[in-house]
Amino acid sequence: MRRILVSCAVVGVLALSAAAIARSSAAAKPGYVVVRKAVGNGGVNGSPVVKLAVQGFVLGRVTREGQVEIVQLPTVSGRGAPQHTPGVTARRIHWHGFTGQQYTGSNFRFRAMGGRYHVVIRGTGVYLFAGGQGSVKLQGSSYVRPDGTYSVNGGRPRSLPKRLVKRKIGGG
Repeated sequence: MRRILVSCAVVGVLALSAAAIARSSAAAKPGYVVVRKAVGNGGVNGSPVVKLAVQGFVLGRVTREGQVEIVQLPTVSGRGAPQHTPGVTARRIHWHGFTGQQYTGSNFRFRAMGGRYHVVIRGTGVYLFAGGQGSVKLQGSSYVRPDGTYSVNGGRPRSLPKRLVKRKIGGG
């Protein structure tokens, strides 16, 4: 009888530890961030409205003068490549040893899908939709109100903050 109880206890402990390991190694749930009508300080030379590090996708638009920097980071699959609409000034940039593109202009769209990206957006009239897992830093204008809204992981839309805030995208 004692052997049966000890055996059941050992099997129970093993089952609980296996469940804990499976829960901790399960893939984190993807999330998303939405930015609308964002206005930053100083235009293309000012502080970023959005700084984004995400494994997933990024879709965006700049309706007035703006600047977007997109650096694709290495991934196992190596998929995806940044794209933009024609008529935009593009130049090569470097960020922490990685090569990317900087797009400057007015009324243009951009996208980066199927990879890991570091994206920095400056300017006025910024719209962004990004999904996957990562983090985002947001800062609106100190002078212009209203200066746009943001929402993270399905939360209610909020006015862009005057001071820099950091939020996690996705999670588990």
